[in-house]
Amino acid sequence: MSRRWLPDALLALGSLAVFAGGAELAARAVDLRPASGAALANPAWLGDRWMLRSDYRDEMAKAGVLSRYYELYQWDRYLFYRLRPNTSVELLDVFAPPAARERSRWSVHVNARGFRSADFEDRKPAGAVRIAALGDSSTFGWGVEHFESYPERLAGRLATRWGVERERVEVLNLGVPGYSSFQGRVLLAREALALAPDAVLFSYLSNDGAVTGESDAATYQQRLGASGALLEWLHASRAFETLEAWIAVLRQRIAPPPEPDPHDAAQRNIASYEIAAANLRAAVELARGAGVPIVLVGQCTRGEPAAVMARVARETATPHLDATALLEARVHEIATGDRFRAHRGELSERYGRAELEAHPGLLAFLPDGCHPNALGHQLVAEALADVVAGVLPGPRE
Repeated sequence: MSRRWLPDALLALGSLAVFAGGAELAARAVDLRPASGAALANPAWLGDRWMLRSDYRDEMAKAGVLSRYYELYQWDRYLFYRLRPNTSVELLDVFAPPAARERSRWSVHVNARGFRSADFEDRKPAGAVRIAALGDSSTFGWGVEHFESYPERLAGRLATRWGVERERVEVLNLGVPGYSSFQGRVLLAREALALAPDAVLFSYLSNDGAVTGESDAATYQQRLGASGALLEWLHASRAFETLEAWIAVLRQRIAPPPEPDPHDAAQRNIASYEIAAANLRAAVELARGAGVPIVLVGQCTRGEPAAVMARVARETATPHLDATALLEARVHEIATGDRFRAHRGELSERYGRAELEAHPGLLAFLPDGCHPNALGHQLVAEALADVVAGVLPGPRE
């Protein structure tokens, strides 16, 4: 009698396995997840984090590209989310004037390793210089094509400066939109330094306000343990992610989250920037501990974030480029210089002459006033080439 339970237990386990397998096949054959076209349709696997500010979410939802954008990402145990490997999408600039929106389309292709970069190997090619460019959406190249982003342009500038073939200079674009300085710190420690870079560019802080919160370090510590391993296993299942998404929808309908308190958000911003400063210092120490020069790059940062980065750079004697301030200072030159005549003509055709005259910042930035446009990336690359050349001797023969 004591052994009669065994066949029943095996039958139950077998039935459960068949059911789970069938659910997984169904979830992969037909996308059963709830529609994610609404601004509040945060992917369930993100939890209480947002990779997009509310204004970006709202505008992308109105333009009908929010769900397409979210398909670029997947859950990650240590980084919370990352780009989905081998994914390609076409997006548009949702902040562009309506008449210019169709002319603002841009494409994204993610390589097999989960980065918007050309495919690369773990081992650096012999005789080459490898630079790891870590950052958020401005490094990723928000709103521009891959070949227009500053990491890609920097490689060309450095090759010309050093008088070597373009193939001998690698600038790996490891930028991911929405990443905080903590995520950058984890990416540097867990992946980037293992690629044996000769230098690191570290460009964060535009997402280090209350939107990311202060729980990143605590969540990361939890993910290091058994619960993180279990979540990693579960998130390999499309059926689990489908169930998770529907549970999130039910929670939203039954108990909607309260509206954020602006005063509370402001206080959290202050705390977050102090945490961000600590993350910057930790990144500098990590790189230097590995014998790798590091450069801090401010992108999409003004006010307190820019001041925090400048202070850390000064205190740690780290090379620093405030790219946002650089572009703002060059707007007048772009508006009047002969070198930029063709660029002005292209933008006048895209946005209209009246729009360009009313908003001269469009000469260097996208309509959101934050991310560099194609020329902005080029100018950042030119400036960074000078900074990087100051810490790297160039390829060895």
